[in-house]
Amino acid sequence: MSNGTESKKPSIKQLATLAGFITECLAEFLNLERVQYWLKNKTELKRKLREVFSITDEYGDIRRQWEQFYKNQFGWDMDFSLVLIPTRPEVGSWRLLFIAKGLTMNRGFEQCKKLFKSWRYNDDLDKAIPINARNANENYAVWVRDGIEPDAEHLGKSTRQVDPDMKIGITVLERIIFEIKYFLETGSRLDTKGVTFCSGSRDSGGGVPNCCWYPADGGFGVSWYDLGSSNSDFGVRSAVS
Repeated sequence: MSNGTESKKPSIKQLATLAGFITECLAEFLNLERVQYWLKNKTELKRKLREVFSITDEYGDIRRQWEQFYKNQFGWDMDFSLVLIPTRPEVGSWRLLFIAKGLTMNRGFEQCKKLFKSWRYNDDLDKAIPINARNANENYAVWVRDGIEPDAEHLGKSTRQVDPDMKIGITVLERIIFEIKYFLETGSRLDTKGVTFCSGSRDSGGGVPNCCWYPADGGFGVSWYDLGSSNSDFGVRSAVS
């Protein structure tokens, strides 16, 4: 709101008219070499378009924080400026995670081991957990429920009851990255009382992987349960992409 009235969204027809005008201008002003240049430099083009249209990226700071996260933790130079941000759910507390292209569960877990005591039920998580609702074939962003424990509404319910089709829950890779980020920010751990069913993933035997902090061992753990398993402190952690 800039003048006391709520900003109205343009119609599809208006956007199409604007796009048509811009296309006519580009056809008049650009040669093939310049078109090829901009196609190879979409990040720079996006920044210039934001300047021209006075567009503010409300997630700009978060994007840069995650770029620094991957630089510090993995030594990777990332550019998340073109990553599409899914619509944030209106109800509840949510955290935005960025998953870098090429990141694997094994690589993420190795970083966990560098930061804190960690245990996994299989030395090769990528082989043991082959089915995932989302994979890091490209950079992507995902909203996850931002609580220390699993979603309250899912506690005591099995994965088969809540998320049999892998449409609701967090993946193992996302849960691993969440653990690292939360630890770096707070020095604390997730799932200290309960267990998150990573229902966005399935292991090779058809079970649901889970993650938690084991107080007795003082470490982060990745294990698995049957889809029908339940416990009053166990539950699915929602994710929206």
